[in-house]
Amino acid sequence: MVSLSKKLEPKENSIPKYLVISQSLSSIAPLGSVSAYLTFALASSLASTGLASIVGVFVYLLWVIIGYRYSKVIASTGGTYEFARQASGETIGSIAGWLYWISYAIYLPSVTTYLVGIVLPTVINFQSIYLSIIEVTIPIILTLLMISGIKPPLFYSLISSTIEVILIIILGFKVLIIKGFSLEPFFITVPQYDFWSGALAVAFTLAGGGASFFLGYEAKGKGKTIGSSYLIAFVIASIAVIFASYYEIAAAGYSNLGVTNLLNITEFPGFYISEKFMGFTFAFIIFIFTVNSLLGSAISAYVALSRLTYTLVSKNMLKSILTVFIFFLIFNVLGSITGQLQLIYYFTTEISLITLFASHSIVSAVYPFFIRKISKISFIDILLAISSSGIMMYGIYSNLIPIQLTSIISIGVILFVAAIVIIYRYISKSKY
Repeated sequence: MVSLSKKLEPKENSIPKYLVISQSLSSIAPLGSVSAYLTFALASSLASTGLASIVGVFVYLLWVIIGYRYSKVIASTGGTYEFARQASGETIGSIAGWLYWISYAIYLPSVTTYLVGIVLPTVINFQSIYLSIIEVTIPIILTLLMISGIKPPLFYSLISSTIEVILIIILGFKVLIIKGFSLEPFFITVPQYDFWSGALAVAFTLAGGGASFFLGYEAKGKGKTIGSSYLIAFVIASIAVIFASYYEIAAAGYSNLGVTNLLNITEFPGFYISEKFMGFTFAFIIFIFTVNSLLGSAISAYVALSRLTYTLVSKNMLKSILTVFIFFLIFNVLGSITGQLQLIYYFTTEISLITLFASHSIVSAVYPFFIRKISKISFIDILLAISSSGIMMYGIYSNLIPIQLTSIISIGVILFVAAIVIIYRYISKSKY
């Protein structure tokens, strides 16, 4: 056990750049995002998702610039926690870090439950008992992969992500050859609120790229490698998501009604469109690599979360991995026992989204303090911080309204984390 724990400890300058890019790109999960989270965007902005996806990319670009500037300077296992801590102290850093921890920890059951509850039954007629078994088995398999070391999971993600992007391009060109081009997706044909909800859903689709922030200590080239890898993965994923949103709208007939009908038929439009335009064989390949994509995304989140746990809780990587595993397993066992996989998917996705935006809004808001410590602060820096934190807070608002059970729980989680951190910091200071 001691030798295994030592083997898993983060090793400085040990991960090459291409694997860091893999961590960023696979955490976004191009094919999985097109299948899962892009469906959220389509449900809101319908045929306007073409424009909403472009807006969503530029919305998230504000955070990308901030994350890039942080990551070039701060190379650690703590990622966003360390960003906020160095900018504005331990209390703010801990609040941002724990909110990020919760977002990623809940993302794990979200993405795997989507796989088991929606993707698999769309293609294979599993009995519910087998779905329940798979739901519980996934956290165990991923944990065993994590215990094998950092490089095997990243190699797996690299191969999967590369093939995913190629499949998206092939399918998209086939759809457009048949359906032709239209400017309809670049006009707003839905209410403004629905349009912006779609844009923010696309922004969330791209949010996983920050998983590479937590490899700062281990990356060869440290901050320089993390920053450039993050940008490369963001550009690749942005192009893939915009292109996918366009061809999915094209496949639906370039109309709001067509998109609505598509989503009424399936919650896995990638497979449906593939089968319709390319035949079952290609659709089955899409299915296989969507499964790989979702698993790759979960692995990247697990890698990031284990390192954040290592920083926040225990300087022992094995214990950190097992801590994440227990949290992960509890949610998936709950889904397995109740059989309410789709409900748990929507529930965990909403909470993960809100806590992610909350953490990002904090890290964005304290960005000027970070810049002031490393160079002369400019008006652009302040404007960037205000814009990014404002958009992230709007993301929180748009997911809280209308108030539902997930809204109340999310607010409770944010307030609970803030209260616990503040109380802990107060007690710690009182001892000295």
